Amino acid sequence: MDALLKFFISTGKLKYDKRKGWTIFDISNPDTTADHLFRSAILAWILNKEKGLDEGMLLKMILVHHLPELFIGQETPYDSLLPKDLTSKKEKRKFKDLVNELKNIPLTEEKIRAKQRFDDEKAAIDKLVKKLPPNIGKEITCVWKKYITQSTKEGKFAWQIGKLESLIQAVEYRLDRKDFNYELWLRWSKKNLKDPVILKFVKAIEWRVDSSKKRNKMSVYLDFILEVGKLKRIERRAWTLRKVKNPETVAQHTYQSAVMAWLFGMVKGYDVRRSIKIALAHNLCDIYAGDQTPYDPILNSKSDIKEILSKPPRIDADKRLQWIMKRKDKEWKAIIALTSNLEKEDQKEFINLWIDFEEGLTKEGRFVKQLFKMVNLFQAIEYWKKDKKFPIVPWWIDAKEGVDDPDLLRFMDELDREYSIVDKRRKK
Repeated sequence: MDALLKFFISTGKLKYDKRKGWTIFDISNPDTTADHLFRSAILAWILNKEKGLDEGMLLKMILVHHLPELFIGQETPYDSLLPKDLTSKKEKRKFKDLVNELKNIPLTEEKIRAKQRFDDEKAAIDKLVKKLPPNIGKEITCVWKKYITQSTKEGKFAWQIGKLESLIQAVEYRLDRKDFNYELWLRWSKKNLKDPVILKFVKAIEWRVDSSKKRNKMSVYLDFILEVGKLKRIERRAWTLRKVKNPETVAQHTYQSAVMAWLFGMVKGYDVRRSIKIALAHNLCDIYAGDQTPYDPILNSKSDIKEILSKPPRIDADKRLQWIMKRKDKEWKAIIALTSNLEKEDQKEFINLWIDFEEGLTKEGRFVKQLFKMVNLFQAIEYWKKDKKFPIVPWWIDAKEGVDDPDLLRFMDELDREYSIVDKRRKK
């Protein structure tokens, strides 16, 4: 458990790892690697409806493929053009001029860089999994290798999915900023993306940017994915209420939940594919219903919010029941609306996974629900580490009251030992 704890601490850093391709072009508040991976996973899930590949393997590849960046940083296709000093406005302007000319990188240079990158990523993965349980370390390494070498159909498709999500993000920045050079990403995509399903999706993107009335089946998927992308901008209310600086987004939280559902699912021997999908789906309703907290029934304009948030939410049973019913109704309507234009079977799948999380219809649903509390506690500890005034006690109590799985309880014991949370609680 100690090795898993350190692994999750490392992967949590992807929540704050701003995407290099966007920072170079001065995008304010750009998405992070975790944001990108979250939507890439949803995109792979949806487009695989047209491919019929191994869904579990595909989702794992998406979740794992940027992990080497924890040690070696990010890379873009145009890194060879980057100036050594990105703080120099003159050098940065020169780089942008070169890129805006859509300059091709020599093929020989691309191959050399690709080989070096592979070696660096392999060393990073080996370092990351070194102390993990052998079966988990082997799984992560195997999945990453199949992705990076594109040695399987799933590997080829997953690689293109990641690039496609970046193109979608470029489109969103283009729609917000008319001076943003979205054509750079479009040109690169047309050169490197070969899968017929993905090319149809790219065509739907072009129609969208050109405000064309033309549509295909991929246009429906694009509409859905653009809505899903809003979770990259929804900050989790539990943190904003507590005035946390740069709080995690719902998308970032969901990414970490999916990774933990995968690896803890392996520990439990559960259906990992279903566990990952429940984790990915459980917060989709927040797009329309908003991110809600158990404190909502007792918060109002006259409340001493700081005092209320320093303790667990203790609410009258009748009032709590009314709030729960109202919340579930709001979220039910939201998940229905979000998926309304998808194929009926696809809509049914998303809704059933959401219900499973809410009601615990399967062992995977019950487990991911408890894991959700663990992910919240895990993030709260990260904020507490930065600011010891952060009210950590309510999160600890919430996890203790909501988790009874033996493996998760052992994981909490590790958290106690690592961060002396027990001592902190006793002082309270």
